[in-house]
Amino acid sequence: MTSPIKFSVVTSTFNAGQSLARTAESLRRQSYRNFEWIIVDGASTDDTVEIARSFGELVTVLISEPDSGIYSAWNKVLPLITGDWVLFLGAGDELYNEETFHQVADLLSATSPDISIAYGNVAEMDNQTGSELRVRSETWMGLDGPWVAGRPVLPCHQGAFHRSSLFFGGFKFDTRCRISSDNEVMLREFISGHGVKLPLTVARFVLGGVSFHRINRLRMIAESIYINLKVGIFFRRPAYQLAVLASNAVKHIPRMFGRKI
Repeated sequence: MTSPIKFSVVTSTFNAGQSLARTAESLRRQSYRNFEWIIVDGASTDDTVEIARSFGELVTVLISEPDSGIYSAWNKVLPLITGDWVLFLGAGDELYNEETFHQVADLLSATSPDISIAYGNVAEMDNQTGSELRVRSETWMGLDGPWVAGRPVLPCHQGAFHRSSLFFGGFKFDTRCRISSDNEVMLREFISGHGVKLPLTVARFVLGGVSFHRINRLRMIAESIYINLKVGIFFRRPAYQLAVLASNAVKHIPRMFGRKI
C-alpha cells in the first residue's frame, strides 16, 4: 500500500498580518490533513509573526528574517520541504473549498510519475470584499499555442502543484527575477511534457499582487523574455517578444518619471 500524498504549502510574507488569517482558516478547514504549512517572513514590522504564531500547530515551520524578495524567501525553505507536492500560496490566498486537498490527492494518486506539475483553475477575489470576481482557466497549449505578455500562456502559481523532487539537488529560483522566476520551472517542465491540468478549481487569490501593479509590468515582460532565453524558446517568436517589450517601454517608462504620453 502506498503512503498517502503529503502536501507542502509555502507562504512568503512581509507585513501581511491583516491577510494571513484568511489563508490559515482555509487550511484549517481542509478535510485532508496530511500537509505542512511553511511560512517564511521577511522580517515584518507589523504583527505578521505574532499572528502566525497564534495559529499554533497549523504552522509547521516559521522563519522570520530579512530577505530580498519572494524568490529569496522561497529558496530559504526549499530544503525544509518534506511533502510530495508543493503549493505556493500568498498571504490572503485560499484553497477553493474544504475538500480541495482531498480532491487533488485523489487525482495525483492516479497521475503518471512522469508528471512534475499538476495545475487547476484559480479564482480571482476582491481584496476588500472577499467576493469572487472570475475563474481563471489558463491552460498550457504548447509553444505554438497562445502567448501573452511576451511568453506562452501559463497557469497561475496558486493553482499549480509542483512535485517536490523538482527542488532536490540544490535547486534555486533565479532571484535576478523578482516577479516571474517561478515561470522558469513551469516552462521547462511543460516543454518537456511533464505537466497536466486537473479538472477542478484549486485556489482563490487576492488581486493586487506585485505582478498586477502597472509599474511592474515592464519588468515582468523583461523577465519573461530573459527566462525565454534561458529555456531556449526566445527564437520561437523573437519579433513578437521585442515588440511587446518596446510597446510597454513606451507606455510605462514615462510614468516612472511622472509623465504621460
